[in-house]
Amino acid sequence: MNTNTPYNCVVLSIVSFIVFFYVLFVSIVLFYVLFVSIVLFYVLFVSIVLFYVLFVSIVLFYVLFVSIVLFYVLFVSIVLFYVLFVSIVLFYVLFVSIVLFYVVFVSIVLFYVLFVSIVLFYVLFLSIVLSFVLFVSIVLSYVLFVSIVLFYVLFVSIVLSYVLFVSIVLFYVLFVSIVLFYVLFVCKCVLYYCHRVATQLQLNISYHIRI
Repeated sequence: MNTNTPYNCVVLSIVSFIVFFYVLFVSIVLFYVLFVSIVLFYVLFVSIVLFYVLFVSIVLFYVLFVSIVLFYVLFVSIVLFYVLFVSIVLFYVLFVSIVLFYVVFVSIVLFYVLFVSIVLFYVLFLSIVLSFVLFVSIVLSYVLFVSIVLFYVLFVSIVLSYVLFVSIVLFYVLFVSIVLFYVLFVCKCVLYYCHRVATQLQLNISYHIRI
């Protein structure tokens, strides 16, 4: 037993050292896990805070945007109301101007109608006089035209009669010329035929005498 005591002490020392080293290693690992957990918890907390800040920023931006839109709508409403008011005033002024212009225009138109009536009456009178003069002129012109036409017809009739007479004479001369040409042609054909027959008879007589 006494001989094994140093060996046992060494073994116990080694085992104690291993156990101590193991406990130390486990402690370090657990510390590392705890540190990582704390860091992750911190990151998670910071993420939540940042998400909350982002959400609050978005909400505030939305509120700001809605406020700007509402302000714009209010401004546009005021401007439109002002434009409507000015339009009503201008429309009233325009209406009064149109009424006054209508009154002035009606007065001018009535004066113009009176003046035009007088002028038209004068023109009507002149038209009647000129129509009568024109009618007389047309009648005289028609008589003159009819006289000229009748003279032209008489002249054309005389010319056509002369042309007809000359045409008949020329046709008669042409007909006589054709008849004479035909007679001369027939005579020439008869003479040619007689000459040919005589020549043939002479040839036949000569041939029979030689035989």
